[in-house]
Amino acid sequence: MASRYTHAVVCRVPSSITKSASENANEGELDITKAREEHELFVATLRKLGVDVIELPQDETLPDSCFVEDTAVVINGTALLTKPGKAERRKEVEIIRSTLKKELPELQIIEIDDEKATLDGADVLFTGKEIFVGLSKHTNGNGAIAVANTFPEFPTSPVRVTGVPHLKSVMCMVAPSVLAVASSQEGKDILHRVEGKAEFTYQVMMIPDTKAVNCIYVNGSVVHRSDIPSGNKVFESKLGELPRCPLSLSQLEKAGGTLSSCALLINKEDCCCIQQNGKLDVGEKK
Repeated sequence: MASRYTHAVVCRVPSSITKSASENANEGELDITKAREEHELFVATLRKLGVDVIELPQDETLPDSCFVEDTAVVINGTALLTKPGKAERRKEVEIIRSTLKKELPELQIIEIDDEKATLDGADVLFTGKEIFVGLSKHTNGNGAIAVANTFPEFPTSPVRVTGVPHLKSVMCMVAPSVLAVASSQEGKDILHRVEGKAEFTYQVMMIPDTKAVNCIYVNGSVVHRSDIPSGNKVFESKLGELPRCPLSLSQLEKAGGTLSSCALLINKEDCCCIQQNGKLDVGEKK
């Protein structure tokens, strides 16, 4: 359920993304041409995996707009529009609201009415069975409450995130009931907190390089970084015959990008399923 997707919303890379890259000066200068090539290959990969891609034009007034994951949390036919921790990104949410209403009118769209709430989509990890919300510099407790209230059919647990930008910076679903986790101290600490709150059991695949952790499991295949040798080696050795789609993200990461951040993934079939069957069976608890 957490890995079947019919649609994805993406946004082309604006030249102004170099502004975001300059805020991460230690990552080096961003090559905009290569960044766009990385994004185009990512979009082509989604299409190859059977995802219908809704591609938005670049917006030079919004440097981070290609990182659409932060604008909404979509689960079970419901889209919770976020309140990004960076106030200047709120216009991105307005664009996503209009896009979803136009392209996927079947989705139920929920707004956060708590003025004190902040929420980035990259802090929300849905395992298919439960939800973890990272309490980071971008997402606060009020944002976590909004997630819990929007998706009451799933257990939702807030998890303190330190040392990294978002929860998905150190933890992602790499396969059903399998977590990819950074082997850094930050990753281990967050994993300990998650395990203390989890209502279901998961296998854990430790990744030596934090930048290699972020991946997406889409329609039976794993999309992961190919340009980080130590991480790529783990994906190759641990995933066996599970189909893999290795991609480079060496330029987009300079602006704070990750693979999952580049798409808002949606399963349109969930809209019909929920209407017909109500709450879904999500498997065995601990």
